[in-house]
Amino acid sequence: MNTSATITARIENLTPASQRLWGRMSVGQMLTHCADQLQIVMGEKAAAQQGNAVTRWLMKGLALYAPMPFPKNLRTIAELDPDKPLMTQPVDFVQDRAMLLALVTRLHQLPDSQLLAHPVFGSLTKAQAVKLTHIHLDHHLRQFGV
Repeated sequence: MNTSATITARIENLTPASQRLWGRMSVGQMLTHCADQLQIVMGEKAAAQQGNAVTRWLMKGLALYAPMPFPKNLRTIAELDPDKPLMTQPVDFVQDRAMLLALVTRLHQLPDSQLLAHPVFGSLTKAQAVKLTHIHLDHHLRQFGV
C-alpha cells in the first residue's frame, strides 16, 4: 500500500546517482516534475485544462479505479514536460527532493473537506487527490527503482 510514510521513505531512498529504468527524465527532472504536479493539484501553479467534462470524468475514473499502474512512457501535460519551458527545472538534488517531500506532507495535511482541481482529472476530493498523487509518485519511483 502506498501510504504517505511509504511514499516518503521511497523518495528519501533516491540519490543523485539513481538511474531511470525507462523514459527520458533524469532523477532531478523527476523530482521537479512530481513537485510541479503537486503544486498544480494544490492550486499553487497554473495548468491549462485538458479535454472536456466527459473526458476528465472518464480519465479520473480509469486512474482511480482501474487496478493497474500508469503505463511507461505516458505523455504528460506541457506544464509537467521536462522538454517544455513550463516545467520547473532541477537545481540542486537535495533541495529538489526536500521540496517534493514538503509538498507530499502539505497535501496530506490539507483538510479532508478540501476540494482540489487537476487539469486532466477535473475536480477532486482530497482523498482522490492523495490517491492519484500516490499513483503518480509510485509510477516515477518505480521508474527509478525505489
